[in-house]
Amino acid sequence: MIGSALVIGLGSIGRRHLRNLATRFPDADLHVLRHRDAPDAEASAMGATLHSDPGHILEMDIDLVVLATPSANHIDLLPRLIAKGCHLLVEKPIVSTMTDCDLVLKALQNAPAAVRVSGFNFRYLPSLQKAQALIASGTLGQIARASFTAGLWLPAWRPDQDYTKGYSADAARGGGVEMDLVHEIDVARWFFGDLKMDFAKGGHQSHLTLQANDTSLAVLSGAQGGPFVQIALDYVSRRRLRHYEIVGDASGLHWDLSGTLEHLKPEGVTPLAQAPEDFDVTQTYLAMFDSMAAAIACDTTFPHPQSLEDGIASTRLAIEIRDKGSSQ
Repeated sequence: MIGSALVIGLGSIGRRHLRNLATRFPDADLHVLRHRDAPDAEASAMGATLHSDPGHILEMDIDLVVLATPSANHIDLLPRLIAKGCHLLVEKPIVSTMTDCDLVLKALQNAPAAVRVSGFNFRYLPSLQKAQALIASGTLGQIARASFTAGLWLPAWRPDQDYTKGYSADAARGGGVEMDLVHEIDVARWFFGDLKMDFAKGGHQSHLTLQANDTSLAVLSGAQGGPFVQIALDYVSRRRLRHYEIVGDASGLHWDLSGTLEHLKPEGVTPLAQAPEDFDVTQTYLAMFDSMAAAIACDTTFPHPQSLEDGIASTRLAIEIRDKGSSQ
């Protein structure tokens, strides 16, 4: 039973989580922690109590906490939230440096029991769940290679904001394409297990005004064998794109967020998902809360949510791609 919930951070993703909490847990007392001590009409309309003092929040008895500040700021509160023992959802990427990854893992070693979830919401997208199940079934045969591509035009991503002032444009605040478009790195790990980085190259390849990589290429391979995996990310594509290709020696798979999931067989192409809800990213956030609530209630009818430890593994790989790619 979720009697109270807190959202830390009231940017676009924090507001989304607040709305979803109000939808999924309508009887819960809602709270918001933000750095500015100022009223907020949307939060107030949902009955949320606004706070600006982190120390006060840490003393409160809160059932569920969503950490939705920029990833570089997560480390300011995350170890204390872990030690507090509240149920916790941490937006992706979990943190922004290797040192902070180590600090979080250390905090988890002796932490009280709680459901702690990584916010990699693409794992809750039905079309990708179907793709993952097909790969896991062995139907594709031996996987030889895979490619994961995502691109967008950064100035149009959040049109109500000046992109040059947002965290995405500033690597020091946890921005950069490797961190912002981290879904592809996490999905690759979800599909194929632990991966090691063989090559990475990242840089500022456009005329965009930013202090972070706007383009990144990486080649990965399975830590215990497995396919060669290519990941290509950018802030430069004037039309959004997000598509994956999986090549096996028995058959292949093509997925595109625009509405395509196809099984590529020698005898022809079989669509596996076409319904709009199979590609509706908006619903993944609600599904993530449903899975989390089920885990809290020990209800095994829902898939168990991705652990914070597994989210750290995806975050580590993203940081390695960013840091080593930038130094090439």
